[in-house]
Amino acid sequence: MRTLSCLAAVAFLLAAMTATASQTAVAPGRLIRVPEDVATPRQAIEAAQPGDVILLADGTYDGGLVVPKGKTDLTIRGASRSGVIFDGKGLNLNAIEVEADRVTLENLSAHDFDGNGFYWEQVEGFTGRYLTVWNVNLYGIYATESRGGIFEHSLVSGAADAAFYVGECQPCDTSVHDVEGRLSAIGYSGTNTGAGLELVASKWDRNGTGILPNSFDEQARPAPESQSRIDGNTVVDSGTVPVPAHTPLAGYIGIGIGVLGGNANVITNNTITGSDRYGIALFPSLQRSGAVYAASANEIRGNTVSGSGTADLAVAPMLGTGGDPNCFAENTTDSSLPANLAEVQACGSAGGIDGDPSVGADLSIPVPVALDKLATLGPRPDYRSMPAPETQPNTPDALPAGLRTYRSEGIGSTALVGAAGAVAVIVVIGILVVARRRR
Repeated sequence: MRTLSCLAAVAFLLAAMTATASQTAVAPGRLIRVPEDVATPRQAIEAAQPGDVILLADGTYDGGLVVPKGKTDLTIRGASRSGVIFDGKGLNLNAIEVEADRVTLENLSAHDFDGNGFYWEQVEGFTGRYLTVWNVNLYGIYATESRGGIFEHSLVSGAADAAFYVGECQPCDTSVHDVEGRLSAIGYSGTNTGAGLELVASKWDRNGTGILPNSFDEQARPAPESQSRIDGNTVVDSGTVPVPAHTPLAGYIGIGIGVLGGNANVITNNTITGSDRYGIALFPSLQRSGAVYAASANEIRGNTVSGSGTADLAVAPMLGTGGDPNCFAENTTDSSLPANLAEVQACGSAGGIDGDPSVGADLSIPVPVALDKLATLGPRPDYRSMPAPETQPNTPDALPAGLRTYRSEGIGSTALVGAAGAVAVIVVIGILVVARRRR
């Protein structure tokens, strides 16, 4: 009986050890330092568990990193924003691609990637903050088919597609605020976004087009784009300087804020100056299938628009597609097309004329025609030739409290549990031997 009791004790002890080891293996909250704990960022991602923070020392990294779906709730952070640099050398596609939910990238820089800088795809929850990206052939900071995100305190320059992109999310529940996009084909692009997308308190400087929510078929989420809130942005000199162009949307150049076939957007309290063609323009999106998406039921209120080459406010005819009329109120402008736009399409009125034919001739065109117009402006600069931005501020936030230390030599918490288990087994064996001798 004593032997059986000892065996039961052994079984209980081993079960408790197994449970403890299992809990330790999945416990979050370690700090993994590169290169102190592991040699490379890729090895750090492989070693990471949910809740871990990967801290990259100052240096230049190749990029091409992928955070796979199982690696949720990670933070990848640079020791300093200007000192941790991913260099694509014009060859690598992405600096970091994230496929896992709730991953934060912060205090990092990236440049010269043939695709994107920092990229989230099909995730629930994402954060990009204190990031700098310059000179990329597609998007700088990019989220697609993802929702519940934040882009903040970041800068992108010289993106040949869009500096910032949030698209194909319905709903989106995503905030883009306190960012700057400059010298890119488009400052912000959002294709087929839905409810909960807000673009606020940001600067868009000398892009081909500043802000362009848009609707297109053959995407991961159906058209049209709708319900974006665009508030308190500053948009400067759109279309006035040559920028890289590697997107069909680059053909709609010279617009401060455009709505390309989107509806029910609220565009308020923005300041738009010096656009080459239009300050704010609403126009339909023409599809290859022959379908047309109207820009309808958009509210344009309280904006200050000046210095536009063609018109500060403009609406194209919506080509018989129907939808509720757009409305304008309390805007400060010098010109509009139609000329009496503020009166005939005032918010709260029954609506009036459908738009100005000259704006339609200019903007209500298929993408290939828009690209042909872009070509008449002369050659576009190569994305790798654009100037690097000035040094940007680091995150002021400290590392999360309570992070445990990751030890690459293997003497971490899991190894200690294993060592303790070995000792316990030796002790139990000793107990069994003594019990057997006493029988």
